[in-house]
Amino acid sequence: MNAKPLLLTAGLAAALLLSACDRAEDPAKTRADVAKAQAEANQKSQDARAEANKDIAAAQSDLAKVQADANKDMNAAERSAGEQRADANAELSQATDKAVGKVDKEEAEVLRTRAKADYEVAKTDAAAAQKVAEQRCDAATGEARDACQAKAKADYDAAVVAAETRRDEKLREADALAARSGG
Repeated sequence: MNAKPLLLTAGLAAALLLSACDRAEDPAKTRADVAKAQAEANQKSQDARAEANKDIAAAQSDLAKVQADANKDMNAAERSAGEQRADANAELSQATDKAVGKVDKEEAEVLRTRAKADYEVAKTDAAAAQKVAEQRCDAATGEARDACQAKAKADYDAAVVAAETRRDEKLREADALAARSGG
């Protein structure tokens, strides 16, 4: 058996495979990958926005119910005040304070819900942008690709930190509103 041609063929195949490892991706494939990543990113962003809008709508609905209850409480207090004038002012004041406290508490909850929802949307947008950027990085090779991917990661990290900062600021505002209302 002649092993020399077999070894030569195997060596040539290995050399061809290794030479293809650090080649840039075909531009058409890169464009397709970027288009696919953008489409996926857009869908994820739309889904996140839809979920956020649903949460915000539910929180606002709860607020409307609390406001209606607060108006009902205030109206009941006003009727009672008409019957007993001496205690009317104190009772109305208590009902108003309680109603305002309920409304402030629910408004604080809406602020919390919005802050969390906005954070999730921003985080999803940042992840989508990172994925698109990484797909674009596939067009480069070696250190250029590494630098491109590092920048994509750094941009993602910066976007998430900014979103966290905005969320935390809104949560502090909600906490202050809740504390003012006694809740």
